[in-house]
Amino acid sequence: MTPSPPRRSGPPQKGGRGRAGPPPRRIDRPSTHTRKHDPAHLSDDIVRELQATARPGKGEILIQVFSEAVGAFMAGDPDEAIRLGEQAKHIALRSTTVREFLGLGYYHAERWKQAASELSTFRRISGSADQNPVLGDCYRAMEKPQRALELCDEVVPGDSDPSVFYEAAIVGAGALADMGRVDEAIARLERLELRPEAAEEHHLRAWYVLADLLARRGRYTQAREWFEAVAAVDPELTDAPERAARL
Repeated sequence: MTPSPPRRSGPPQKGGRGRAGPPPRRIDRPSTHTRKHDPAHLSDDIVRELQATARPGKGEILIQVFSEAVGAFMAGDPDEAIRLGEQAKHIALRSTTVREFLGLGYYHAERWKQAASELSTFRRISGSADQNPVLGDCYRAMEKPQRALELCDEVVPGDSDPSVFYEAAIVGAGALADMGRVDEAIARLERLELRPEAAEEHHLRAWYVLADLLARRGRYTQAREWFEAVAAVDPELTDAPERAARL
């Protein structure tokens, strides 16, 4: 996996929560150019995928460029990450790792059209729906909620990680709300498992969005309960404590 950018749908987070993706693999080789950021460490699986998809004789160059792209992303420099990501793409047009990364870089920079293009290519080449929630969020930003909903409906339990399934429900609910179908958006989230034994971040995000939608429908008591649930687990994650206090 590549680092994950902040998400547009769902609750506003307090501070960045970018995550380093793959297990580390040290890359130590002489550099012939000036780097703005330290290169990231790439997993063996990612290195193998890059080598397999690079143009003949370009595998080592691709690994260097891509590791620097990920390093720039993790350093909070999306422009440099995108610039290097584009270089990597032209060395390996069919690398799912590169196309996914570049799509997430454009998403982070709020360049929705380019993000949608790269993530659509990732989806087509890989056959994976794991980035459908982010792709759907791009379509929401481009005021195409119906397309966003279709993409989220492709994510089914068992085929994807639970966090991806929950994110698809969150983005899908947002798309329904964009179309004025708030009651359907609430019902979509209420079908999730909302009372797990141990709440993870995707549960908290679903609780927050559900609370927000309930408040929009005037169901303030229920909304306050879900905001309070978020605040009880992680009061620093969102503005849920303040939202609950205002209801």
